[in-house]
Amino acid sequence: MNREKLLRAVSEIILRHVPEGLDDPSIEAIVADIIRLLDVQISPENISYDEPSGRRIVITAIGRDQVGIIHAFSGILAERNVDILDVNQTILRGNFAMMMIVDPSSSNVTFQDLKSELKGRAEELGVQIFVQYEDLMRAVSRV
Repeated sequence: MNREKLLRAVSEIILRHVPEGLDDPSIEAIVADIIRLLDVQISPENISYDEPSGRRIVITAIGRDQVGIIHAFSGILAERNVDILDVNQTILRGNFAMMMIVDPSSSNVTFQDLKSELKGRAEELGVQIFVQYEDLMRAVSRV
C-alpha cells in the first residue's frame, strides 16, 4: 500500500470513530485500528534495529506520584531482557509523568505479553500507561 492509500485508510478509521466523541474508549479504538493497519504494512523482516526508527518501544506513564513507579516498570523490563535506551520523568505538583524508549530486540517475550504485563503493573499502581512501537507512533503523528 503506498503512502497516499495508507493515509486515506487511516483517515477513514479516524472519521469512523470521531462522531462518537473523543473519550478514552474512542481514542483506544482509533489507536487499535491504526496499529492493526500499520502492523500489516510494516513487515518485521524489513526493519533493522540499527535504524533510528527501528522497532523500539515507547512507554509513557502518567498518574499521581508515589514511591517506586520507575522501579516497578524498569524491573519488568529487566526481567524480560528489554534494554532501556532513554528515560525522562518529571513530577509536577504531585503528578508523575514518565517516558521511556526501550529496545525489545533481545527480549524473551512478545510485544503483546510485555504490554500486558506493564499494563497490569500500572493498574496495581493506579497510573495510566501507554505502550506502543516508536515507528507506529511516528507514523500516526505524521497523519
